[in-house]
Amino acid sequence: MQLKLNELWDGTIEKFNVDILRNTLSFKLKVIANEVSKEFNLIFKGVSSFYFIEDIGEKRYNLNKYDNNDYMELTSIDYYEKGIGKITIDSLSEDWATQWKSSANFTIELWNSILFLEAKCVVINDESFDISYPCI
Repeated sequence: MQLKLNELWDGTIEKFNVDILRNTLSFKLKVIANEVSKEFNLIFKGVSSFYFIEDIGEKRYNLNKYDNNDYMELTSIDYYEKGIGKITIDSLSEDWATQWKSSANFTIELWNSILFLEAKCVVINDESFDISYPCI
């Protein structure tokens, strides 16, 4: 599956959709490699968590300014069978918040930003890959 995901690197994101009701995230991508343009539909199913961070550290507050000619790039995408490790909320004032946790099995780099994603299935065009959620 990772070889298929590698084909998506440096692709232009033409459309992105989050459907919380159906637990899916989907991308429509265009990838140009060796002067050949290919289109891909990437769908994550059984999405149990996702976490987006604009940039590292304090840079996350420097939100991008864009104009009509700008585009979003899927810089890289990786699968982690055992997950990347526990993602938790470490609240100093709200104990209830500490019960929410996950472990992303996919990371999607978008320019300087990252999307951590925990999903049970990924579909690349019409090829489906059923996987397990990572253990926490």
